[in-house]
Amino acid sequence: MKSAAIYMTILLWTILPVDDISAQTQLEQDRVWFSPNTASVDMLEMFTAPEKWDLAREKIDVFKFSTSQVGSGGWGCQLNPAQICGENYLDNLVDVDAFSILGHWGIGIGIESFFAGPVVNADPIECSTAQSVFNLSLNGAINVIQNVEANGGIVRYLAMDEPIRQWLPAYYYIYTGQTDPRPCLVDSLEIIADHVAAYILQMESWFPEIPIGHIELYPEVSVGQLKDWVIALEDRGVSLPFLHLDVNGPRVDQYNSWGIVTDIASDFAELKSFLEDRGIAFGVIITDIQWNSQLWEPDAYDDQTYYEGAIDWSESVNATGVELDHVVIQSWVHPYYTTGPGPKEVPVNLPEDDPAVYSHTRLVNDALAVITAAEAEDADEGPGRFMLYQNVPNPFNPSTTIRFDLPGATYVRLCVYNVKGELVSTIVDRQMTEGRKEINWTATGSGGQPVSSGIYFYRLVAGDFTQTRKIVLLR
Repeated sequence: MKSAAIYMTILLWTILPVDDISAQTQLEQDRVWFSPNTASVDMLEMFTAPEKWDLAREKIDVFKFSTSQVGSGGWGCQLNPAQICGENYLDNLVDVDAFSILGHWGIGIGIESFFAGPVVNADPIECSTAQSVFNLSLNGAINVIQNVEANGGIVRYLAMDEPIRQWLPAYYYIYTGQTDPRPCLVDSLEIIADHVAAYILQMESWFPEIPIGHIELYPEVSVGQLKDWVIALEDRGVSLPFLHLDVNGPRVDQYNSWGIVTDIASDFAELKSFLEDRGIAFGVIITDIQWNSQLWEPDAYDDQTYYEGAIDWSESVNATGVELDHVVIQSWVHPYYTTGPGPKEVPVNLPEDDPAVYSHTRLVNDALAVITAAEAEDADEGPGRFMLYQNVPNPFNPSTTIRFDLPGATYVRLCVYNVKGELVSTIVDRQMTEGRKEINWTATGSGGQPVSSGIYFYRLVAGDFTQTRKIVLLR
């Protein structure tokens, strides 16, 4: 695999030094996003049994919720509580301190906005006017963000969930072989873009500091449609900060079995090039949903199968050779159309010290190990680009090693900041030659004084390259 193929990513909008915040227009790279199953025990134990998360949480920078989890009673759950969430929406599972706990751990919050079109899989949303559906999505997202922030959470980004496929009649036809009779379904990206651009502009007026990106199903929505979509939004004064594809191996295999040939290598390369020219970050979600013949019902399988499928999919994505900016590791199957106290879920919340158990920690650690090994292989060829690696060990005490790659001689500045964006220590401030560098930091400030336990951020500036990572000191 190629080290450039997948980067784990975080948004660092509020922790950069004050004089750099105004210049921060792109997403920082090389961080981990983790997405739990909607209303799952996995999500609950993040807060009620944090000792089960001691290893994994230090590698997670954004904990991604959906609007169905964190609204007032769970916005998606309000639409159909029995089918979607049972009794397990967030307000019933965890204390409101959950969001401030994440902040204390240095973990930001990402919100996946359920962007309601005339959703083919959610009967409670009947076909109605586009404007009323748009208002439902807008009000739901506003409610969620306000709820999170009121309870001590820091929202790093908002991602619209599948705003295109919700409206396309072709999507319904692919799965059912029938024509959806509802008149509000449209086959025009221009019409959909009118509503989505209005949504984004209104959300930006409410929360100008929160970037608003897009998650879309692939291959249900083709690369050609996605390119046309980005242009349509740009024509309406909207530029996306990121675009994530929700896709996995079983879904690609299913499309190929239907005769709809999907070449992820060429499609990813085409889309990456298109987005890169526009400064839009490109990402893929790592999951393993296996569908049976009944629409929206995932096949039941155990945690080992899910784990192995997710790792296989990450390797397939890496094998494309396409450099991705973001990856979201998901620990969920699919919660919809369940009854009772909670949804079907993969039990990724099991003990971490048993090698036979496929927990969230193992999923995160092993996915990272795949990428770390690939980086080491590429390093043998000499650095071909700038790269800042995660410090080792992390958490650490009393010292840790920071590695970075320089493809050529350049002036380098490596600094450590606290969570307020204040300079703690300048580790490197000099001209350096090409190659991989290793720097030891002994947890001291610029004056040589020891620094206290806590979360810090180390930032590399080398020429025009800038990258930031989280570091944890435990005294």
